[in-house]
Amino acid sequence: MKLQSIQILRGIAALLVVVYHIRAMEMLAIGNNGLSELPLLNSFVTNGYAGVDLFFVISGFIMVYVTDGLRSGVKSSLEFLFARVTRIYPLWWVFASLMTLMFVAYNATSFGAGWDRVSQGQPMIPYLIKSFMLVPQNAHPVLGVGWTLIHEMYFYAAFTLMILVPRRFWLWILLAWGSIIAGGSFFGLTRTFASDLSALVFYPMTMEFIMGAVVGLAVSSGIAWRSGILTLVATLWLVAALTFQGVDDANLMMWGRVVWFGLPCTLLVYGFATLELSNRQAWLVPAFSGAIAACLISLLYNVFADSTATDRFGAAIMSAVAGAIAMMIVLWTGWLGGQAMPDRVNAVAPRMQGIYRSLARLGDWSFSLYLCHPLLFAPVRLVFAPLGEVDALAPVFQVGHPGPFDNIAFYAVSLVSAILVAALAYRFIERPMIIGFGQLRERLFHARPAAVAAE
Repeated sequence: MKLQSIQILRGIAALLVVVYHIRAMEMLAIGNNGLSELPLLNSFVTNGYAGVDLFFVISGFIMVYVTDGLRSGVKSSLEFLFARVTRIYPLWWVFASLMTLMFVAYNATSFGAGWDRVSQGQPMIPYLIKSFMLVPQNAHPVLGVGWTLIHEMYFYAAFTLMILVPRRFWLWILLAWGSIIAGGSFFGLTRTFASDLSALVFYPMTMEFIMGAVVGLAVSSGIAWRSGILTLVATLWLVAALTFQGVDDANLMMWGRVVWFGLPCTLLVYGFATLELSNRQAWLVPAFSGAIAACLISLLYNVFADSTATDRFGAAIMSAVAGAIAMMIVLWTGWLGGQAMPDRVNAVAPRMQGIYRSLARLGDWSFSLYLCHPLLFAPVRLVFAPLGEVDALAPVFQVGHPGPFDNIAFYAVSLVSAILVAALAYRFIERPMIIGFGQLRERLFHARPAAVAAE
């Protein structure tokens, strides 16, 4: 059973990464225009890459959750691997091919910094082969966000081996796996970038996949303790961590983000999943209300990654306090409304369910959104550039122009185009692939022998 709450978290994770990359493109556009205006969104947005941490935790959770009840053995293991390979590679090849063509077009028209910067000086053909096959190398894949898929395929390969073992041993395997990573770090085998197999195996962010898998075992076992409270705490914890965390140095890129972002994301996944399984999604209303309030306060403080620790700490604390107050107001109002006006409260439920389903739909599009958005932002910037040179249009299209209208327009066009393209890609490319490969998997692994079918 697909959990809509987990799909909502997938959508949130994708949006965090998308807005983070819009901000990066906004800064590039401001610099290219020879201007010095500050980016529109700062504070927690400067750490929006933490959406990847949430993705990793969700991935570990889903792998365990969807295999609950699966019999261990070679057939189950191969079927799982087939399902995951066909889920990742075909869509990846589509968008990686588009990005390759874009690089060719940009360099042919003298846009961009050239192939050497992209491939880090590696020969082009081996670089592209490794990119398309999601093999570790000294540079990001041709479509940069694909570096996370290299880790995903590693997770799936390791989990394929786990399925060969009875499920009752999985917790011990996960603990041993985590211990190996920690031990590798102790012996200096940890690096900030998974450029080869050794660096991939000992990469600290694998711990987030393991933590998600442990949550999957707990949820599958029916363990649900204080899910509502834990969800509220995790929400405030994550927003505060996003606001407080500073420059993304080597320490953060290794174990730092596991602590700062991985732990609250793990609690969020546990809370969202157990709330849905116990039909208590009403707790998500104060959680979202608190998150919105905390994020707004974080943005108002307008701190940067290189702001002083005191400034960032103050912004983080005030964001958490504002979020907690918003949560208490919603909880208290809901309780009073339930006591005094139960009919009105119940009448709101269908509307809330509609919002819930809409957010879950964004989660359905999240993989397409994650892959397609880097292809769109550079063209948006290139369209804005000549329009911004027209004096009458400069307040809206010259990114970095005095006033907020240009920045708002850039964010709006970038975000709307990414979501729209993701929705279309899901509808016409990703979903047909899912259905087609699902039918093929059914024929390969569950087809009845011809002699039996004829009886």
